[in-house]
Amino acid sequence: MKKKMVFLALICTSVLAFASQSTSGAAARAVIERQAQQILADLAANQAEYAADPQAFQQFIARAIAPGLDFHKMAQIALGRHLHEVERAGKLAEFTDVFRTLLIRVYSRGWRNYTDARVRVLGTPTVDRYNRAMVRVQVTGNDGKSAQMRFFLYHGGQQWKLYDATFENVSLMTSYRNTFDSQLQKGGVDALIARMRAMN
Repeated sequence: MKKKMVFLALICTSVLAFASQSTSGAAARAVIERQAQQILADLAANQAEYAADPQAFQQFIARAIAPGLDFHKMAQIALGRHLHEVERAGKLAEFTDVFRTLLIRVYSRGWRNYTDARVRVLGTPTVDRYNRAMVRVQVTGNDGKSAQMRFFLYHGGQQWKLYDATFENVSLMTSYRNTFDSQLQKGGVDALIARMRAMN
């Protein structure tokens, strides 16, 4: 489920990277609806290239999608109660970088199921006083099956950035946190980083 959730998040996050300076929920919705089609059009137009060269697709993610993800905040959430010990060990930057690479490398493989995807925003999100919003989105894949997700984002640096997503009421970052918690208890941050680097 993680792989599916992350790839769906990547599709929708690519939209968030193009958000305007407006912090309104209506503006966020309009940007999502407008830009999703452009990103999905890129997938459809270049699927032969991406199928032949997975590196090209990863470069596409890094260029078009990664700017809409706050990897630093995501890493902090995923580390949970271990955050301060990782900071004290001077490993937070390294962990964040490896976590970013892991998300892009491992979970970019599901794109073939979404070359003809449809993205529909459900309602207009409300923005709180901290410029945070929860956006409900329905994504329909090539097989006609739909998935409803919730995306948690905030407005900063003149764009919307995503820091968590839920699929079937399961938080992506909480799921990682549960996995990392067990691994950090057993082997520490260096062992976890080595394990993450080895994943493919």
